[in-house]
Amino acid sequence: MAALKYEILEELGTLSTSKSGWEMQLNVVQWGANKPKYDLRMWSPDHAKMGKGLTLTREEIEKLHELLGQALAVGDGQFEIPELVETESQVLTPPVIEPASTSQPAAHDYLADMYYADKVAAESEAESEDDARPKWGRLGDL
Repeated sequence: MAALKYEILEELGTLSTSKSGWEMQLNVVQWGANKPKYDLRMWSPDHAKMGKGLTLTREEIEKLHELLGQALAVGDGQFEIPELVETESQVLTPPVIEPASTSQPAAHDYLADMYYADKVAAESEAESEDDARPKWGRLGDL
């Protein structure tokens, strides 16, 4: 597999650091010959290895900034989980599952249908090819 070509043009900041020293960083990175983008991902201390991340254009970063500003403007910035008030109308009961019909095996599903349909089609195609060939010259007929 070919090595990824990238260049970190600017390190904007570190969001967090793990016990192993890897850092969640926001950088401006140029991937190959493409235009530079904002990049948020985990990096090893020497930037030789990277984890999965997210690349964003300037417009996407601006929209994210706007959305985060709106989300953090409400309350004290902490996630608020609404309290649940238990009433009879909110109590959910699990649905009653009827036993499987006896016309189908218990493990019957769509993928099994497709598998067996493909298998039958392949067998019938092979049989039709056998019928199209001349009967003479087969080793099985000797």
